Amino acid sequence: MLVRPLGQSGIRVAPIGLGAMPLSIYERPREVDAIRVLHAALGAGVTLIDTADVYCIDDRDIGHNERLIAQALRSWPARHGILVATKGGLQRPGGDWVSNGRPEHLKRACEASLRALKVDAVDLYQLHAPDSEVPFAESIGALAELRAAGKVRHVGLSNVSLPQIQAAEALVPIVSVQNLCNPFDRSAWLEGVVAYCEQRGMAFLPYSPVGGGRGKVRVQTDLTLR
Repeated sequence: MLVRPLGQSGIRVAPIGLGAMPLSIYERPREVDAIRVLHAALGAGVTLIDTADVYCIDDRDIGHNERLIAQALRSWPARHGILVATKGGLQRPGGDWVSNGRPEHLKRACEASLRALKVDAVDLYQLHAPDSEVPFAESIGALAELRAAGKVRHVGLSNVSLPQIQAAEALVPIVSVQNLCNPFDRSAWLEGVVAYCEQRGMAFLPYSPVGGGRGKVRVQTDLTLR
């Protein structure tokens, strides 16, 4: 598989990554099958795995996806060159998705991710989403501190607007932006996020690139064929 740079990190990854969330949320597969999926992706040339501490059932299950990935990598013969990107900034009380961008939460979440992934530093740590109850600069400042402490190698953002990307850049180098982007939601294009990432040399990581697993691309194709 071809590779391309991950922003200005100096790291090169395959252009297609694996979003591992479905392996840990509702109706998730058996652990043995989930690990087989991860190994199949790696065997096909994937070198970027995207996860988050909240890819789980609820707060009692935090870190499930990260632990699963760590287990899969322990039994994979070629760990070198595989980048694991995780996120912090959400919680799962009762299975809900709730923002928590407080610096103290982000620092605790990062420490927990380090333990779950069994690494000394996270390759790419992303703010999962801005928290409307917390000044954005405070959340980004926590990521800057984690990077300065060597617990995070590179910082990324997710679910952010163009002004938020620009504000974050003033506080810490931003390697990547991960926003929703697919044929049915083109806001990342229309609002200038993709163009800005290209201009600034940041990687743009689209999530739900074919519509979020809802069958929309298949249905549209079927209609076109008729």
